[in-house]
Amino acid sequence: MFRTYTDYVNKTALTLPDKFIDVRTGESIEVLPTVLEQIEYHSNNSTLIHLVLTALNSYLQPKSISNGSTLLLEEIREIKRMMQMGYLPRGNGQIRNGPAQVNDTSNLDLIEVEDVLEAFGG
Repeated sequence: MFRTYTDYVNKTALTLPDKFIDVRTGESIEVLPTVLEQIEYHSNNSTLIHLVLTALNSYLQPKSISNGSTLLLEEIREIKRMMQMGYLPRGNGQIRNGPAQVNDTSNLDLIEVEDVLEAFGG
């Protein structure tokens, strides 16, 4: 069954089937209720084309999202390196005998990242 969502202000219409083909994998996937809710919301608020363009931008440029995560991973690497070297924080939050900055970001085990995040409540 198909349902058409329309944004009359921006002259945009989107017809959705119950299932769609994932262009990356080729498999058939059901449209999630949360996707339908977002499409209906943006259709009612005259921002449907913006939703579609945002989704396409995220699909075509996934690395733009990773800039924030790259910084986070560098910070986690620095914490890991400091822990391995035995540095302990003082009571006021300063590090004893620690280097000013650690720049080695060559190898990072994602399982270790998850362990660090879990240890710090993330």
